[in-house]
Amino acid sequence: MTGNRSWLIDLDTSVKSSVRFADDSVIRAKGSGKVLITRKDGKPVCIHNVLYVPTMRSNLLSLGQLLEKGYTMSLQKRNIEVYDEKQRLIIKAPLARNRTFKVNLNAVEIQCLAAEGGNEKEWL
Repeated sequence: MTGNRSWLIDLDTSVKSSVRFADDSVIRAKGSGKVLITRKDGKPVCIHNVLYVPTMRSNLLSLGQLLEKGYTMSLQKRNIEVYDEKQRLIIKAPLARNRTFKVNLNAVEIQCLAAEGGNEKEWL
């Protein structure tokens, strides 16, 4: 989940859902899209089905959803490591004081480019 609209690619605003937290509070998602992040080795990775929640101040990753998509995790020495299906490290983060993992993700902000077709002879 993210509240950062500029990170989302192909935002589908027809997707509406509610998210319930452990304290029973509920927030509303205003859509779903993809977020492109940069792996530790500098290569891009696309995270699909990211909920857009404008009121979110922090971004949340669901470990359960990552497991469903074939990622694996290792929890050792107060750290979490997340690996892709080829066992490449994509996320590593220490356990914070509030028992969450603070992950520094480098999201790629998408810029819109447009082109118009024309008569090929005009380009010669």
